[in-house]
Amino acid sequence: MQIAQVVGGYRLGEADLLRRAMGKKKVEEMAKQRVHFMEGARERNINEKKAEKLFDLMAQFAEYGFNKSHSAAYGYLAYLTGYMKAHYAVRIHGCAADLGNGQHR
Repeated sequence: MQIAQVVGGYRLGEADLLRRAMGKKKVEEMAKQRVHFMEGARERNINEKKAEKLFDLMAQFAEYGFNKSHSAAYGYLAYLTGYMKAHYAVRIHGCAADLGNGQHR
């Protein structure tokens, strides 16, 4: 969002709209946002080819960046869960049984 603000001249709300369009992969909206981004870059005397490359990199990141960060978090959680089960099996299974019976602490 900061790149959109500094390079593309977006206000914070507009940058959030760009983020949403990239996240949802809306092709028509992305085309509009590209035009807006390039106009803002032109107004700030930023090289057109560099601005295009930057927009393309942001769009490319939007394709996998969100999923990649979530998969890393899930992998870490799976690692911790496995560690706890290996080293504290009785305690983990006891807690799971309590939760299954509705005995929350």
